[in-house]
Amino acid sequence: MAGVTVTVCLPAEAADDVEGALAKALAPFDSDSGDNPVKRGMWDSRRIRGGSNGRGFAVAPGHADDPRLVHDDPAYDGTPRPSAPGVCAGGPRALLDFSQPQLASERAAAASWDLWHSLSAVHPAAVPLADFVDRWRNDPAAFPGDRWADAMFFAYRAQPLIGAYLDHPFSLDLGYLGFLGDSDPSEHPVIGYEGTRAAYIRDHTWTEPAKTDVLTLDGWWLEVYEHGMEAVHAFCEPELCLHDPPLPAVWPGSEAYLAGLPGDAILVRVHCHC
Repeated sequence: MAGVTVTVCLPAEAADDVEGALAKALAPFDSDSGDNPVKRGMWDSRRIRGGSNGRGFAVAPGHADDPRLVHDDPAYDGTPRPSAPGVCAGGPRALLDFSQPQLASERAAAASWDLWHSLSAVHPAAVPLADFVDRWRNDPAAFPGDRWADAMFFAYRAQPLIGAYLDHPFSLDLGYLGFLGDSDPSEHPVIGYEGTRAAYIRDHTWTEPAKTDVLTLDGWWLEVYEHGMEAVHAFCEPELCLHDPPLPAVWPGSEAYLAGLPGDAILVRVHCHC
């Protein structure tokens, strides 16, 4: 797998050292560890992530500033990833709002809209991406020798408004710069959007809650698929495990399973690469 998001469930006592408890819980699934069976290798690098991109949890009312909430790790280059307002990457289950499955995504979309308009108020208006693409295609003097459009995309991003927006986590990685097959590159959907804020949020909220694997309190990694799941036990050789995996299964969404955990259990969204 190239990447997977897993919700790690930790006991209440992990509150004093979430990172330490996370490392301990994930260690049996480290594919780079020489002590782990190959078929239990689920990750080789990881980052706490979900607060900045809306794939984490909505924060329950009155707990936005609670220090027990968990927020995203910085990006690999050290860039901070602040959580969108009302969103986090985890925390005690009682501080997380499971009442509306799309609430975290809605709040992230709102942050995306608000960021664009706040930046638009302090930076000069930007030239649309389509104008740069047109010049690159039709004006030989515009970007000479720029076969792969690298200079063109750099010039587009060099605009203060565009750079400030696309470089911020709240742009939600929706500004895809690059030619995909025969398709033109896509401007971020908020740029040039003519509808209302409410319409934008509605149009760009994920229609389903985040589907994640789950690492349970008792050490089962549940891999979630459309038609079921596979369970790998932290303490057994996968092919020799005699234990029954936990029930109920977490598909079609892990949120109902997580919402039923004790209020002091700590949940953390982790994006893994393997």
